[in-house]
Amino acid sequence: MTDNWAMRLTAAGVCLLAFGIGVSASGAQKAVPPALSKNVGELTPQEEEEFVKVAETTIERVCILCHPFENIVKTRRTDREWSDQVINMAQRGAPGTETDFTLVKKYLARYYGVVRVNSATAEELSAVLGLSSKTAAALVEYRKVNGKFTDLASLTKVEGIDKAKLEENADALRFD
Repeated sequence: MTDNWAMRLTAAGVCLLAFGIGVSASGAQKAVPPALSKNVGELTPQEEEEFVKVAETTIERVCILCHPFENIVKTRRTDREWSDQVINMAQRGAPGTETDFTLVKKYLARYYGVVRVNSATAEELSAVLGLSSKTAAALVEYRKVNGKFTDLASLTKVEGIDKAKLEENADALRFD
């Protein structure tokens, strides 16, 4: 049992180092990685690339032991549904830390999420579409003032919205 515990601590330490988190001798966390402390839409391209790399490695270690990746992502889910799914897997014994589960949820929501643009919060829009907090808030405000969005083209009326980002996430958009 001691060897298993030592292996888990070592794996957790390696994971934390991969995230750029230093841990002191007392076990205290020194820094929060940008991918976990920032909104996905606020990451620089380099930070997002690192986020993807670390998240995919973490998913391989935490999730793919039990499930082929194709099974995990075959159904798009809302931000909340991904959160519930990750919590469920953690409770069922998936081998990860709280940081691992946060990263996995954030990655799955961003790249395999779905968002109901006419009822989603700014946080949900940002998490799934990778919009900045400011742009997501503008989208919600526009919706309040002008009514429901009907399609992708109607979203482009929001000032400051990146049409290319919306188009690359078209599969994630729901207008119900």
